[in-house]
Amino acid sequence: MEGGFYQRLHRISRKPLRLLILSILFLVVLPFFIQDKVYILHLLSMIYLNVVIILGLVLILGYTKQFSLGQVAFYGIGAYTTAVLTANYHISFFLALVVSGMLAAISAVFVAIPATRFQGPWLALVTFSFGEIIRILMIRLKKITGGFGGFFNIPKPGFGDFVFDDNFKFYYIFLAVMLVILGITYRLRLSPLGRIWISMGDNEDLSSSLGINIFFHKLLAFAVGSFFAGIAGSLYAAYANFISPESFTLRHTIYYLSILIVGGLESISGAVAATVIFTLFSSYLMALYPWDMVIFGLIIVLFVNLIPGGLGERFDLLRNRFQSVSPK
Repeated sequence: MEGGFYQRLHRISRKPLRLLILSILFLVVLPFFIQDKVYILHLLSMIYLNVVIILGLVLILGYTKQFSLGQVAFYGIGAYTTAVLTANYHISFFLALVVSGMLAAISAVFVAIPATRFQGPWLALVTFSFGEIIRILMIRLKKITGGFGGFFNIPKPGFGDFVFDDNFKFYYIFLAVMLVILGITYRLRLSPLGRIWISMGDNEDLSSSLGINIFFHKLLAFAVGSFFAGIAGSLYAAYANFISPESFTLRHTIYYLSILIVGGLESISGAVAATVIFTLFSSYLMALYPWDMVIFGLIIVLFVNLIPGGLGERFDLLRNRFQSVSPK
């Protein structure tokens, strides 16, 4: 298994590999040139945060074709878990980060056990209902969550006397987590496990006839994708210093779904590109409330009908065309 992966890795040309390394180095040194540009640092951090959320949806909806509308619920579970653990019990943020992801994954398993037995709109309805239940609990459990008023004074993470107390320092936490999640997602896509998930999404009956345990793999994909969302929620809570139920609504679900469809359900590069575009323009779109929901709906309809493969499909076509004309 490992040998096959490394053989595929070695087949990657040196030029794209150098480009990847240079891109990471660029992202590492970039903040030193824009330390005084607080808003730009904030936008970059939000891009990295949203990439983590969308990659979770790539695994759930893109690979295994489980039409989940509950990703924002697991995002919220991660956020409130970190808020409670760090503010009320003074647990280290980095431990709370892992616990938040794990609690989101465990919650996803309990939801997925009945939900994965449904298909299409029924699965969407079950996961949407779970998201609404979580949002109502955020409002009703005032002693824990702060209710409508929200949860204030979430501690900033740190090591000893060093605290990630500004956008410049927090940028590197977002970047590190995004790169790790991006690496995990890419590794999964190349692995036998990832190929099983994609084959399930393409033809569930055929995969089942080959001896694949469909139920188990659906649960696993759902849990891993929700773990990513829980991690993102944990990051957001520590970064924002404040969370409320208004950050985990249906509008956010539609927003993330729009990004995934524009990027392409199974495309990692498309997901990243679409996340960059939507995050950069999200503040303008959200300002158009309630028309922003109409715009998101139109974007989904247009891409589903005109470019069903999303940006990822276009990237693949451009890459194939470039490879066909490039010298051997």
